[in-house]
Amino acid sequence: MRLLWLCNLIPGTIQQAITGTAGNGLWIDHTLEDLHGMPETNLRVLCRGQKAAEGTADDRLSYRVFEEPVMHRYELSLEPLFRQELRQFKPDIIHIWGTEYSHTLAMLRACREEGLLDRTIVGIQGLCGICGKHYGEGLPKAALRSFSLRDLLRLDNVPMQRRHYLQRGQMEAAALAMTKHVLGRTHWDEAACKMLAPQAKYHFCGETLRQSFYSGTWEYNACRKHTIFASGPDTPIKGFHHLLEALVLVLKQYPDACVTVPGPDIFRSSGRARLLEQTYHQYLRRYAARYGLTNHVRFLNRLDAEQMKQAFLSANVFVLPSVMENSPNILGEAMLLGLPCIAADVGGVSSMLHAPEEGLLYQSSAPYVLAQDICRVFAMEADASNMGAAARRRALLTHDPKQNLDTLLDIYRSLSQADEP
Repeated sequence: MRLLWLCNLIPGTIQQAITGTAGNGLWIDHTLEDLHGMPETNLRVLCRGQKAAEGTADDRLSYRVFEEPVMHRYELSLEPLFRQELRQFKPDIIHIWGTEYSHTLAMLRACREEGLLDRTIVGIQGLCGICGKHYGEGLPKAALRSFSLRDLLRLDNVPMQRRHYLQRGQMEAAALAMTKHVLGRTHWDEAACKMLAPQAKYHFCGETLRQSFYSGTWEYNACRKHTIFASGPDTPIKGFHHLLEALVLVLKQYPDACVTVPGPDIFRSSGRARLLEQTYHQYLRRYAARYGLTNHVRFLNRLDAEQMKQAFLSANVFVLPSVMENSPNILGEAMLLGLPCIAADVGGVSSMLHAPEEGLLYQSSAPYVLAQDICRVFAMEADASNMGAAARRRALLTHDPKQNLDTLLDIYRSLSQADEP
């Protein structure tokens, strides 16, 4: 099977071939390695990167890295590049990972010209057009009107970032309108596809996560009590502002409570880092200082897969405070390890975690409920391991590598037998 992948990130195997190091690891690495291990599979991976590159990892895995500098503008030059790839590689199947970038639309247009739409499948990750409507949700008007120095110079504060999401959503909608096959895994993305791509066939396939997280189990006696682990505050979509609001209330009952989060320390930045501060991070930093939270949040810097795993195992609870998600991989990783989880009931989250036996779900706009749930898990002490164990059982089914690979291969085979009308 000749399989062409289009990705928005560079998989570890490709990164290794280019730089000699696999980086921090991506969730798609596991599936790529499984497919690469099949001698009948010939893979070519096209991926978005900062610097163009082309080469081979071995005789059955080749790659091309292309540049796409502005995410919210259509990159017309990608169309002839993708047409050339299709004509030279002659794939049996084209798998596009994600709808959020202009390269998805460019590839679909190239596939249409080459008569390959019936052999092309688009995997749903997030959906910018929908997520953009929630961008900045829960932030006060003053924060939405503000500009950090960086964002003033770049004209890139929170409302402008929201506009860029919606612009990407327009390209996304155009791409889905011509798609014949979509790949999804939650009730949320299935409903979204029925709205945005009613002509397409929906294929269900679970997601396989990074290999590190399939071993190791959380233990209450080994964790740091009253420690909350959460995803980084990269964008307002991740809802870190709601977690800080909840932390104010949690500290009244548990004064030693602490949030740990991957990424650079945005609360103690200085010099050039402060000058390059985003408006959203400026808001979080000032909020933390105003309510005495600065010393209750620890930033762990950039973490590889093993370091991330240890951060999970060291925490008392994992919290996902996002205002919109499809099936967040970080939640799946926490569940695989049996860590007690609390998540905002948004998007496809409830397809992953069934409350209350496997974890707790709360309304995303109610940080006071999140605070109560965090205190509830803290008060459970060792009994919280029962909830974590149930989550682990669910995750081992949802993210079963063999089952997911078999399902994906069945989908590929059905598409490879298709003929254009």
